Amino acid sequence: MRRKNDPETERAPLAIAQHMFKALRGSNNLIFPNSRREVERYTHLLNGLCEQAQVPGEFWPHHGSLSKEIRYETEAALKQRERTATAVCTSTLELGIDIGAVKSVVQIGTPPSVASLRQRLGRSGRREGEPAILRGYVIEDALDEKADLGARLRLDTVQTAAVISLLLENWFEPPAVQGAHYSTLVQQLLSSIAQYGGLQAAEAYRLLCTTPAPFEQVSKEAFAELLRTLGQAEILTQDHSRLLLHGRIGDKIVNHYSFYAAFSSDDEFRIVSGGKALGTLPVSQMMTPGQRILFGGRTWVIEVIDEEHKTIHVAPAKGGVPPLFNGGGGRVHSRVRQRMHDLYVAKDALPFLDRTAQRFLDEGRDAFDTLALADRVLLDQGNHAILLTWLGDSANEAIACLLLSRGVQAFTGRLGIEIQRAGRSLEEIEDLLADIGSEPAPPVDELLAKASNLVRQKWDGLLSPHLLRESYASSNLDLDEALAWLRATTLNPSSLQASGAT
Repeated sequence: MRRKNDPETERAPLAIAQHMFKALRGSNNLIFPNSRREVERYTHLLNGLCEQAQVPGEFWPHHGSLSKEIRYETEAALKQRERTATAVCTSTLELGIDIGAVKSVVQIGTPPSVASLRQRLGRSGRREGEPAILRGYVIEDALDEKADLGARLRLDTVQTAAVISLLLENWFEPPAVQGAHYSTLVQQLLSSIAQYGGLQAAEAYRLLCTTPAPFEQVSKEAFAELLRTLGQAEILTQDHSRLLLHGRIGDKIVNHYSFYAAFSSDDEFRIVSGGKALGTLPVSQMMTPGQRILFGGRTWVIEVIDEEHKTIHVAPAKGGVPPLFNGGGGRVHSRVRQRMHDLYVAKDALPFLDRTAQRFLDEGRDAFDTLALADRVLLDQGNHAILLTWLGDSANEAIACLLLSRGVQAFTGRLGIEIQRAGRSLEEIEDLLADIGSEPAPPVDELLAKASNLVRQKWDGLLSPHLLRESYASSNLDLDEALAWLRATTLNPSSLQASGAT
């Protein structure tokens, strides 16, 4: 447990490192914190404990920002048998790298998804007769009169418990097969032109977008728009016979070694307030000016988003409580949030929790009961309201976008959607939600007109604004689930009318 006035809340990570040191030393393991920054923190703490105990260091870092040589050193340490080694790593060690057998897997913080945790756990217990072992650590804030809603509900503990319970039931998120995936289409188009020495536009469309083909959902009109955009950016050009070739910039892209990697990590945005840099934050969700974010233990309101220079200008937020902002990790599925709701309602103990984690779950359940959240949908939080949906991020973000398209500031959070009231009564918000649920969704350009930070995939930055919005919406917004929830909820007015001040 940590207290908010601890500098960088260092005591809790040190306590976790000390516990891991005792449990893991002398065996091969994988430790997964949820960020590169935490990888460095725990590697430093664990090797510091090795020095104090006057034993050889056996904890090695592995993440995408490290050089290839350092990553190879970690992989080699895990495979050699003379000495034990534990990797402190990001998802770079989830797939595709032979590191031999490990005794256990450690997850620090909420797992990105059930599927990710399943993949990580699969690295353990590969030797005959050995079980797969998972250890989980969650840091919760100490409760006092200033504790916010997330701390009172013990969200990290409950979400982690929900993910583990679904893992034990052998459920995991289905693969994301929908989406326009224009970024991947750009890569495949450039690769195909290199392979064939040039292609006619019709040939390229037939090769990549005609059934059966990987991009069969892409229309001829969208493909033509993509070609025009790439031509204007000098990614593509055409010769006198209308043959598609790499343009001046496209030739440089294809001939650079980085072209062969199809994926990229979340962008690191600099957070700046009053000209002073506060640090960097990996941003994995849509942002808009006016949104509140939690950074460095404080609440900030976004004033300007400078995408070109990857900078977010913020100002201290006044009033209200810290938002439930998800600035990293994976996108949460609706099944996980619904399981969280079920765990709050249930009263039984969970056999895989230790005494402290069970106490956190009980405290979260007590707060859930005190606030009567089982029967409430709209929470009055003063200058804003929280719409409790228990839906996944894709549906919640879709609802937030629907509200933004109506001129209402709304942002996704771990409990649902934070809605800025701006003088509106709860009844007016209820009426607005009912109106949105009764109408079809607006066109995607209207829905995402005010959205920033839509670039998600490696080549999204080469798309036209329209195709970028189409690509983002198709992969990140579940409008069908959002509208179905709104219609079901607003058809039952009692669920909305049960709201009140907390």
